[in-house]
Formats: sequence, structure tokens, C-alpha cells
Amino acid sequence: MHPFLLRFEGFGVPAYGFMVALGYAAAVLYLYRSRARTVLSRDQETDLVFYPALAGILGAKALFAVTYWPEFGADFASRLAYMLRNFSYGFVFYGGFAAGTAAFLVYCLRHKLSFLSTADRFVPALPLAHAFGRLGCFLAGCCHGRPAGAGFGVVFTDPRCEVPGVYLGVPLHPVQLYEAAGNFLIFGWLALLAGREKARPAGTLFSFYILAYSALRFSAELLRGDDRGGTWLGLSPAQAAAAPAAVIALFILLLRKK
Repeated sequence: MHPFLLRFEGFGVPAYGFMVALGYAAAVLYLYRSRARTVLSRDQETDLVFYPALAGILGAKALFAVTYWPEFGADFASRLAYMLRNFSYGFVFYGGFAAGTAAFLVYCLRHKLSFLSTADRFVPALPLAHAFGRLGCFLAGCCHGRPAGAGFGVVFTDPRCEVPGVYLGVPLHPVQLYEAAGNFLIFGWLALLAGREKARPAGTLFSFYILAYSALRFSAELLRGDDRGGTWLGLSPAQAAAAPAAVIALFILLLRKK
């Protein structure tokens, strides 16, 4: 596809990094335009965007490293060098979500904020940013789909993209676009609910997001064609994470409703 948006004199602008930055900006813009619905200070909102985002990046990279560590090289030094050399690619969403949520929780506890109520305020921005990230995956060729039928799919031809050479020129399911579209729909749904002046138990939107994304990710995994990091009881690591996440979200919804 287009792994680099611009290239000049040996320097390139990676499409994936650009789209991630664009997604971050879109999430911040959404939060800024909806500030009338929050009692948080501007500094608190800024902190609750920056620190969880930073923790999310590190957590996503850490889980990727744990999953694929033996494949990075023959010894510790070569594996570490490989990971640092290729830091711009290779992130596992659920690792980022867990680390970002932990940072969010710690901040709320330290500043005596309700975690669930505050999470409801911020959670619509997450699928919005994620959708742009998946568009970046599509441009870079990472997180690609499995071969599709002859009359369907997209073809990657740029040898610099993340699609393995054996799949170059082969129609693949644009699973990155499927997930981007799903994330945009989840964002629209949550933003619509957040904009309604209706009392609801704290944690409702947060739980809705986890349920919706877990269903989206579980189904999208069925069409992924990249290395999924092995299986567990026939499930990919992402599916194995999505299932208990959905159960936890249902538990929160039932508990808060009661």
C-alpha cells in the first residue's frame, strides 16, 4: 500500500505513525469539544489523556515483545536491538489497553476521582483514535488479512510494507478497514449516548465499549492472516483476551444496574 507518505533524501514519514498521531489529535479534539459535560479541570483532562496514552504505547509494545520475543534473534542483545530498531511497528492492543487503563486508574485514585464515571467521560475518544490507527495499519500493511476470493480483497505490492513477500500481489481481506469502520461506528454510538442528558449508572459507557470492541475484535481475528502469536484452546491471543474482557464488562453492567 503506502508505508511511507513522504520520502526525501533518505527520510520518510511513516504512514502508520502519522495516522496514530492523527488519531490522537482527533481524540483530543473530541474531548475538547465536549468539555461542557465534565467537571474535571483542563489540567486533569490533559493528564488523563497523556499518561494513559504513554502507558498504552509502552504496554502494547511490551506485550508484543513478550509474545514474539524468541523470534527477535538468537540472544538477548540481538532481540533487544531488533525491538528497538523496529519500535515503530509491532504493538498489541490489549497490552496497551491494560496498561493505559491501569495508569488511568492510578491517576483517578491519587486525585480522588471516580474511576468509572471518569472512564465514561473519556472512553468515546478511544475507538476514535483506534480507528485512525487501523487506517495506519492498512497503509503500512501490518495486521493484514488472510487471502480472499479472486473477486474480492485488496492487493499489496510495495515490498517495503509489512505484508510478507509470499502475500504480495495476492488479494487479502482488508481486515484493517473492517476494524477501522467498526471502531468509527462504536465511537459514533458512544458519543451519541454521552451527549444525551440522561442519568445512567457510572461505568455504563465504559462497559459498552469493552463489549462492542471485544465482539468486533473477536470476529476480525477470524480473517487475520498475519502471525497471531500461537493459539490457546483454539483461540488467538486477542480472542483469548476479548472473551474475559466481555465477561468483566457484563459483570460491571449488571453490578452497577443492581
